Amino acid sequence: MRHFLLCVAALATLASPVAATAQPANPDGFPTRPLRMLVPVPAGGPSDFIARQVAHQLGTSLGQVVTVENKPGANGLVAAREALAAPADGHTLLYAPGSMIAMPLLVKGSGMDWSQDFAPLGKIGRVPFALAVYSGVQARTVAELVKQAGQQPGTLNVATSTPSEVLAAAQFMKAAGIQLTRVPYKGGTQALPDLLAGRVQLMFGPLSLLQPQTKSGALRVLAVVTPERSPALPDVPTMSEVGFAEVEVPTWQGLYTVAKVPAALRARLAAALDAVMAKPDMRAEFERRLLAVERASPRELTATITRELAVWSAVVDEFKLNAD
Repeated sequence: MRHFLLCVAALATLASPVAATAQPANPDGFPTRPLRMLVPVPAGGPSDFIARQVAHQLGTSLGQVVTVENKPGANGLVAAREALAAPADGHTLLYAPGSMIAMPLLVKGSGMDWSQDFAPLGKIGRVPFALAVYSGVQARTVAELVKQAGQQPGTLNVATSTPSEVLAAAQFMKAAGIQLTRVPYKGGTQALPDLLAGRVQLMFGPLSLLQPQTKSGALRVLAVVTPERSPALPDVPTMSEVGFAEVEVPTWQGLYTVAKVPAALRARLAAALDAVMAKPDMRAEFERRLLAVERASPRELTATITRELAVWSAVVDEFKLNAD
């Protein structure tokens, strides 16, 4: 009998680690299946990189795979509409650049109200911007670019693929008193080949996308659209330093569910997201890619959106902007 009891105890000891590891990572029952993260930009760019890093870490935290689905088009409207059409059960997430909150203002008749349709889970990063020109452009400074554009109105093409880029180009044209021809693209990775080939001559876009091309001389970065100079290009001035402080664009990134998702599920997702963004290895990986971790709670991000929507509304009216 004593031998039998010892055997039972031994088996229980051996079984206990298995039982522990078999416990689900989601003891509260959510999520119950893999999640989708809709990303409104093509694969390969800095925003796509942020989304994939977050999706991987978030999946580990939640105990379910988070699959990234790239849905570019209509300045984010394609991804946003698909998110709204999905069941409001917390299993569909929308990754969105900060400028995407202006999309309903830029796309007339979209039938969408960002602050009413979507609920923020938190801010997850920032994509510093820069102004770059094709190597064949004579201008080597922003002042020289303004002079050249002034002498040749409408002959210089500027690539735009997000509302932030549309805004930056409009602000620059107004502040400099010049006329550029805007050429729209679905994403920065689609615009870059045309910029490298000289089919478009300049672009306001992610520093992480543009800076590597400066090493070969294919592009020249004339200024960064950031409060301070970039450690990656310490000799390149900010737009403020060269006299164009008006050129200021929202380049933060956020993660959302539709507003109809129950508050308890949103809180679970927001807590998991914040834990992911607090990891030192995430910060290090972002910085290595010339990106920045920028955290904010749902409440803080809601306040930011309310404030920036008012700014965007005034800007869209002033510059007569549209997404086309």
